[in-house]
Amino acid sequence: MYRLIIICMILLLTACGTGTDTDQTSNPPKAEPTNGQANEKSEPGGHGIIAGKMEVNVVSFEPNKAVFEIKNQTERVVELEFTSGQQYDLWITDEAGNEVFHWAEGKMFTQALKTVKVAQAETLTYEVNYPELEPGTYEFKFKVTSKSPIEHTFKETVK
Repeated sequence: MYRLIIICMILLLTACGTGTDTDQTSNPPKAEPTNGQANEKSEPGGHGIIAGKMEVNVVSFEPNKAVFEIKNQTERVVELEFTSGQQYDLWITDEAGNEVFHWAEGKMFTQALKTVKVAQAETLTYEVNYPELEPGTYEFKFKVTSKSPIEHTFKETVK
């Protein structure tokens, strides 16, 4: 029994290894994109420096509905990687900073990996419905919920 334990310990220590991981020492980790930038990947033949970023614009703002447009202002195809069926979110807060609406609250989303490729100068459009708001000034925060999120915040007065 004693021999069996010693043999198991030797096998365990041998399996742990003492070699170095050449991948970590020769290839430093890649930096993650920052807010407002998605995973930008060159298509074959792509050249140049990134000229811009993914830009968010409010296309229309109506009672109970806002339309957002995300435009690729870079010189490359941008890949937006999503880890669920949720592709965007919207928060609305009042002047006191109280959250009056959160679009995703109470919703359930599929667990699915999805990649959306956005070509140079291409746009994605998202239409978001929200409840009727009392008169006042509100802050709207729209967010594309990709691995590298893209956010846009603006204020709007409801009369």
